[in-house]
Amino acid sequence: MIATEETHLEQCRRRIETQLGWGGAEAWSHPDFVMLSEKIFQRTGVQLSHTTLKRLWGRVRYESAPTLATLNVLAKFAGYENWRAFQISHPGGKGDPFILVEEIQQPVPAQNGRRQVWILASIGVLLFAGTLLWAFRRQQRPLRYGSITFTSQPIARGLPNTVQFRYDATDSNADSVFVQQSWDSRRRFRVEKQRHEYASTYYYPGYFRAKLVLNDSVVREHDLYLRSEGWLGTLDREPNVARPIPLYFRRPQRPGGAVGLTEADLVAQRVDFQTEIPWTSLFNVQEFGDLPGDDFTFETRLRSTFNRGNAVCQDACVILQCSNGHHRIPLSIPGCVGELALTFGDTGANGKTSNLSGFGVDFLAWVTLRCEVRKKEVRVFVNDRLAWQGRFTKNVGKLVGVRYRFHGTGEVASVVFRRPDGQLVKSLF
Repeated sequence: MIATEETHLEQCRRRIETQLGWGGAEAWSHPDFVMLSEKIFQRTGVQLSHTTLKRLWGRVRYESAPTLATLNVLAKFAGYENWRAFQISHPGGKGDPFILVEEIQQPVPAQNGRRQVWILASIGVLLFAGTLLWAFRRQQRPLRYGSITFTSQPIARGLPNTVQFRYDATDSNADSVFVQQSWDSRRRFRVEKQRHEYASTYYYPGYFRAKLVLNDSVVREHDLYLRSEGWLGTLDREPNVARPIPLYFRRPQRPGGAVGLTEADLVAQRVDFQTEIPWTSLFNVQEFGDLPGDDFTFETRLRSTFNRGNAVCQDACVILQCSNGHHRIPLSIPGCVGELALTFGDTGANGKTSNLSGFGVDFLAWVTLRCEVRKKEVRVFVNDRLAWQGRFTKNVGKLVGVRYRFHGTGEVASVVFRRPDGQLVKSLF
């Protein structure tokens, strides 16, 4: 019996579980998968969403098989060059030349059995030799390139926005050429080597590092800044689909000067709350001068306004977007803080293994959140009480925007950015 692709995936999952030391994944909760997503991004530079990871670990039903790009990321996180290298190192599996002779269950006469085992073993050796020869020849042809160009230009203002990429990869021996929208390899698109233009559509605002990829190597990259043009509300779509087009709510002002979305706003867009409670976002992505993401003060007032169905925890988070990373601050009602996950640069904490009880709040009133970052030293205050302190080491670049996410609906009443000395840099109200 030849082992299947699922066998290798199970081996890879078990290896990752052992490396993490969190125990078996059957006992993992939501913040564990969020934390794993962060760790994978920190180690590989590629983001796999917590939803994708839940699917890979069988916690969410999904009929399609994982893509090779996803498997490559898992293998890299597990310590291998790619998925193929993992397969070769672990006998058995789809496309793997090894045969698991010991798994043959059918009783056969001794002589015939020995003959079959010998034949299977011979085939395995030949396939293995062929694989090694193929790999050797691949290694004998390293990527070579000379004059390569890669530029881009947004076509419009606001979102969605088509970006026109211009590239020239003809002075190379690459077999395949890709344009990748950002760090997310799921947004990688194959282009023709002999052509020089490719248009790609962005559906969310942010600061992206677009990449030109030859074979598996990033050879050129540059920054791309897509602003929200003021406040922008969205009903978010699953990022794993081919075209994750959100619903847009332009200038989502509320009475009293706040910004936000209400249940009525979503019902008007035919959102069915009986099926599933959606996630919504409020963006404000714009220039904040040269305010560094490791030395600033941020203050805001917000509240979640939906608490029914599977949104009973009133999960919310504030994401401070930087040019080379982000900070993520979560909130929920007190009874759900064990499911929270926090991130600052390359440092994280989750409610299963850290005390995040300070992020449990009563959303019947406005919640005041203040974040003080001094040379990568962090202190977070919720309603003027210290909720968490820690340190990160990654250079996250400058602040470029803020995003609020709510499970259901929510509102924001104030946003202020200051320098460490108290000097006002930006007020978004």
